Amino acid sequence: MGQWFRVHSVSSAIGRSMMLILFMASLIALVAMVTLFYSVPDAKAINLSGSLRMQAYRMAYEIGQGQAAIKRLEQFEQTLNAEELQETQRWITPAALRLTYGEVLRQWQLMRGHIEQATPQRYIDNTEQFVAAIDDFVNQMQYHVEFKVRMLALAEGLGLIAIITIAWFTVRFTRQQVVAPLNQLVHCARQIQRREFDLTLPPHCDNELGELSGAFAIMATELGKLYRDLESKVEEKTAKLQQANDTLSFLYTTAQKLHAAPLSSHTLQKLLDRAAAHQQIAHIRLTRFEHDAMPVYLTGRSGWPGDLEAMEHFDLQMGDREFGRLDLISRHPIDERLMKNFSMLLAQVLHKDQTLLQQQRLLLMEERAVIARELHDSLAQALSYLKIQSTLLKRAFAKGDNDKTQAAMEQIDEGLGSAYRQLRELLGTFRLSIGDVNLGEAIGVMLDQLKPQTQAEIRLHYGLAHANLEAGQHIHILQLIREAVLNAIKHANAQLIDVSCETLADGNIQIQITDDGVGIGDARSAINHYGLSIMNERASKLHGELTIGNGHPKGTRVHLTFPTSLTRDA
Repeated sequence: MGQWFRVHSVSSAIGRSMMLILFMASLIALVAMVTLFYSVPDAKAINLSGSLRMQAYRMAYEIGQGQAAIKRLEQFEQTLNAEELQETQRWITPAALRLTYGEVLRQWQLMRGHIEQATPQRYIDNTEQFVAAIDDFVNQMQYHVEFKVRMLALAEGLGLIAIITIAWFTVRFTRQQVVAPLNQLVHCARQIQRREFDLTLPPHCDNELGELSGAFAIMATELGKLYRDLESKVEEKTAKLQQANDTLSFLYTTAQKLHAAPLSSHTLQKLLDRAAAHQQIAHIRLTRFEHDAMPVYLTGRSGWPGDLEAMEHFDLQMGDREFGRLDLISRHPIDERLMKNFSMLLAQVLHKDQTLLQQQRLLLMEERAVIARELHDSLAQALSYLKIQSTLLKRAFAKGDNDKTQAAMEQIDEGLGSAYRQLRELLGTFRLSIGDVNLGEAIGVMLDQLKPQTQAEIRLHYGLAHANLEAGQHIHILQLIREAVLNAIKHANAQLIDVSCETLADGNIQIQITDDGVGIGDARSAINHYGLSIMNERASKLHGELTIGNGHPKGTRVHLTFPTSLTRDA
């Protein structure tokens, strides 16, 4: 049996054992079926052979009573020659059974002769001997049936023992050659899952599991090598990522510190010290180039050693403009990419600092120009008017013309009031333009200051984006709206003054001031034409178009459209 399982294929061995078990079970079933098939007539044969004794005694009784035994004779012969009893004469039947059946047939021929020869007494006398022969035949049939049953039980027992033996060897072989190696391979798979690649594999066998074990060993070796390579690469990448993260963190912190507060020497020195500590730089120096001035040197905390030349230097340059130079002395390798980015940040901040300084100068000059223009357009004109009235007053006083003198004095008084009022308006305007960055809020504050001067309702609809307007445009818009609203307050006799600021579909800005007063036609003579000319001048500075006309159904409509910097450049 051991040789049966020594095959190269586990599946073939298990298949053979299953086929053998199936063959043994089939053989047992076949033997049982054949035995049962040939045992079916045995019960009837025993029953018929037993009835022969009863019939022999009954014929003897009837013959002793003087009755005719012809019918009994035919019935006895029919039973004796029955097919079930004839089956006992086959070659597979034991010889003793065939002999006893032949003896019964021989004696029946004698007993039948006694009946046919009318010698009933001889039949009666030989009845016991004949019945004894029948009993012997019945016993032989019983022994034969019992023998077949014992043979069937023996065959089934031997078959069952053979099946159990084969199954035991199959299970033992499966446990040794399949289950145990598979369990060990599963354990090895779990070791690989835990990243343990030193495996104890099953012993090599010349079958499928042996090949699987060998392939598994190769796979584990390759996985171990790959995993170790990946670990080394991950560690390398992690180190690089950590370095990159440190670099980005350093650059981000540097940019944050540079842009969080105004640039100063103290801030630059702290950043130089951080860069020196981050890169283990012994000495670091920043040289700033100023316009028409000597370079400015700024060193870190460690200072700069005399007149030593720098080992490394990086130019602080933006485009074609150079803002300075960063000099380094270090005994350790320097991350050139980091220091270049650091130098670029310094260059950007220095450029921004100089640009902001220039912008502040330009804004200051522009603000001064605006103030000068506003003073010229308002107070200067009023003072010129007062100077003329003063000359007229002197002439009238010299001539003793009291009426002209009185008229000149009234004109001077009215001019002084107008100049004082214009001065207050200018002061309010300049405070708004400086203190309120948001134009909408500045217009709202300006309108709130004008509301006490009129009974009319003043409404504001503001829909402009602050990013679309330049700082210089704020003052022109604010002053133009003020002038239009003041004209409506003074001359329109209106109940409602509506101020609207919105962006049109084409990107241009629309400013509109409407009222429900008497209209521009009736009030044109009362309106200060000089104020209208100033409004037109402001519209031209905005590159816009100003129209003043009657509203619908009544009142006055001041309409201004002008482009933004984006639409003007487009």
